[in-house]
Amino acid sequence: MAVKLKWPWLGIAIPTFLISFIGYGAHYFILSNFLSISKQLLFELSLSMIWVSYYLAIYTNAGRPLPNYRPSPLIWPNFCKKCQSYKPERSHHCKACNQCVLMMDHHCPWTMNCVGFRNYPHFLRFLFWVIVTTSILFCMQVKRICFIWQQRSLPGYLFEKSELIFLTILSPLDFFVLLTIAILFLRCLSNQIINGRSQIESWDMDRLESLCDSGKLIPKLIDNTWRIYPEARSSQHERDADKLLTQRGRARFDELVSFPYNFNPCTNAILYLGPIRLWLWPYGTPAGDGNSFPKNDISQYEVNSPLEDIILSLPWPPDGNKTKAVSNHNNSTIETYNEGGEQIVRSRNAQHGSDAIREKWYNDWGESLDDFGVDVDME
Repeated sequence: MAVKLKWPWLGIAIPTFLISFIGYGAHYFILSNFLSISKQLLFELSLSMIWVSYYLAIYTNAGRPLPNYRPSPLIWPNFCKKCQSYKPERSHHCKACNQCVLMMDHHCPWTMNCVGFRNYPHFLRFLFWVIVTTSILFCMQVKRICFIWQQRSLPGYLFEKSELIFLTILSPLDFFVLLTIAILFLRCLSNQIINGRSQIESWDMDRLESLCDSGKLIPKLIDNTWRIYPEARSSQHERDADKLLTQRGRARFDELVSFPYNFNPCTNAILYLGPIRLWLWPYGTPAGDGNSFPKNDISQYEVNSPLEDIILSLPWPPDGNKTKAVSNHNNSTIETYNEGGEQIVRSRNAQHGSDAIREKWYNDWGESLDDFGVDVDME
């Protein structure tokens, strides 16, 4: 579940305090008692890399759409009423930053900034250097604790009381930070590098799978296929669509939904972190403008392909995601969605259940779009 702070400035104050207290407290009261000067300098270098990457993650804008951006016919048109411009693919309007963010991953309370296309490498490097530094420190602390325990029969005045106090306080605190940041780092690697997705897109994939399990996804996919690719509506494809609708329980989710921006982990890493030689460089950034992204072969559209392949080529997310229920009247629902910058209103039969409205859906972590910082009113 996303952390929401009563006073946003605490999002910067708490990490700053922890980095300073753990890093400099451990160096002055513990490491300086037994480490060589060269090893102390290496520790300080690692600590400095945390500060540099943290500063860049805070002050680097996550990315804004290009002026006068116009969407391709092959993506869903998504007009932001607050910015008075179209949002590129994979972009969302952040309610905290008050801007549309390119390839928005989430709004991070610990940087008071969105994590998106432009600063994702800085954010990941920040997590990486925290893990490296806390791992080194924890190993040194365990080593020192073992040494003191072996010498426990010696007189107590041979060891500084301040060292014993800080070992007692900082060892569990350092391990806690290491564990929590490692979990977040692994989640980011799994989403962005392994699967090529932002956290919001992973959330959307879970939502789509939930829709598929409830039997509500396939009708939306077929409806969107005729809408996006009207030339593909042949008699054969219509018969195939009828089969999918009547046998929807047999259709596998991965046969109908594919994430178009996922390649292999190495390619994903280069796309979102930049060239390999720059992964640890503090100012390394990805190539491209963040307004459009390459798509894999599965997402390529061919009119004579089987219906399942055409469905796989739908723009992301394939259910369209622009429909939002705003009021109910008996058994009907009034819906609004954006099309070409115009507000379209229509009525349809009401759906029941949490997966009927995208903005109100929660994943297994208890997260909704709002928890990622997305301005759901602009979706």
